[in-house]
Amino acid sequence: MRSFFSTFILCAIVGLLAFGGVYFWKKSQIDHHHEHLSAFEWFCEEFDVGPEERQKIEALHLAYFPECEDHCIHYADTKKTLAEIIEDPGLDQHPEHAKAAEQLAQLKKEADKEFIDFIYSVAGEMDPKSSERYLQRMKGWLEKTTEIVVE
Repeated sequence: MRSFFSTFILCAIVGLLAFGGVYFWKKSQIDHHHEHLSAFEWFCEEFDVGPEERQKIEALHLAYFPECEDHCIHYADTKKTLAEIIEDPGLDQHPEHAKAAEQLAQLKKEADKEFIDFIYSVAGEMDPKSSERYLQRMKGWLEKTTEIVVE
């Protein structure tokens, strides 16, 4: 009985060591494969984007991001202004407070609408199978954003 128990423990230890070694070796290979990829390259590889599609989608990205950046800067400035107004109790019922809150909500809706349009533009340039998988991946974000835009 003692021999069986010792053999079992030894096999379990060897099995765990082998599993751990293979797991970390494979993880290292996967990490090494992806560490050189930019986000856009990863996107193209993940969704099997061909050279023609890649050029069109890259053009969409290049056109969208400066607009997105401007929107984000304006949003951050408005959010900062609103935070400053909220910190000052004397401005609590001030028209500036309501105006800043309304402007922030409007900016968020506009940014979300533009991003939804961007997502569907990108999906429109992909083959149907990849497009469906891309939209499925974006589904949670799209549903959350669509609720905001519709309100």
